[in-house]
Amino acid sequence: MEFRTLGNLALCIDGRDITPTAPKQRQALALLLLRTGQRVSMPTLIDEIWDGSPPRTAMTALQTYIGVIRRTMAEAGGTTVKQVTAERLMTDGNTYVLRVADDEWDKPAFDLFVQRGREAVAQGDAAEAERLLRMALSRWRGQPLGNVRLGRILAPYAERLGELHLGARELLVEALLRMRRSQEAVEEATELASEFPYHENVHAQLMRALYGAGRRAAALEVYQRLRSRMGEALGISPSPSVNTLHHVMLQDEPDEQFLALSGAAR
Repeated sequence: MEFRTLGNLALCIDGRDITPTAPKQRQALALLLLRTGQRVSMPTLIDEIWDGSPPRTAMTALQTYIGVIRRTMAEAGGTTVKQVTAERLMTDGNTYVLRVADDEWDKPAFDLFVQRGREAVAQGDAAEAERLLRMALSRWRGQPLGNVRLGRILAPYAERLGELHLGARELLVEALLRMRRSQEAVEEATELASEFPYHENVHAQLMRALYGAGRRAAALEVYQRLRSRMGEALGISPSPSVNTLHHVMLQDEPDEQFLALSGAAR
C-alpha cells in the first residue's frame, strides 16, 4: 500500500489508485495520514470536515466515511474489513488510529533525503547534496494535498509541507552555487523568485547566481525590484544581509573573499 501527500492525496495498491472520490472521505483520510500512528478523536475529525458547524448526523456520517475507507482498503488489498480494522485503521474508544510504515508513505523518504542533503552541504560535499536533494524533490507531484478541501486543522499541515518543499529547493540552489554551476542556479532561483516575490533569501540566491554567471547588472536589477516591491507593498527595506550583498556587488573591485563565501565569486 502506498500513501501520497506531496501533491494530490493518493492511496494506491499495486499501482492502482484507490483514493476515495468523496471529498469528505479524502479529508478524513488526509488528517489520519498526517497524524499517522496517533489517536485522532472523532470531534477533531468532525471539526475539520464541517468547520466547527457539524450537522446532527455528523458522527454517523463520519463512521460511514471510515467504514468506506476500510472497505476500499480491504477489497483492494485482498483482505477483510476486520483485518484492516485490527491492523491498519483501528478504532480506540472515540478515536481512530491509522498505521502507515515509513516506506509506504512519500513524506518520510522526502524528509530523509533532505536531512542527508543538508548534512552533505554542511560537510562541504555539494555534489552529494545535489544528488540527495534531487531525489527528495522527485517525490513531489504538485501542491500538497491539492485535491483535499483544507479545513482549519489540515490547512497548517499543508502549509508546513509547502515550507518543507521550499526549503529543499533553496538548499538545492545553495548546492549548485557552491559547485559554481551558476547558470543552473540562475534557472532554479529565477523560478523560486517568481513564485515567492517577497522571499529575501531566494532573491539573494538569484543575485549570487547571476553575479557568478558574470551578469552583475542583472543581479543588481533583482535587488532593485525586490527593494521597490517591498517598499511599496510592505513599507520596509530588504534585510541587512541582502543590502550588504548588494553593496559588495556595486563595487568595481568587490570583496572577493565575501563573494567566495557567498558562492558568487567570478
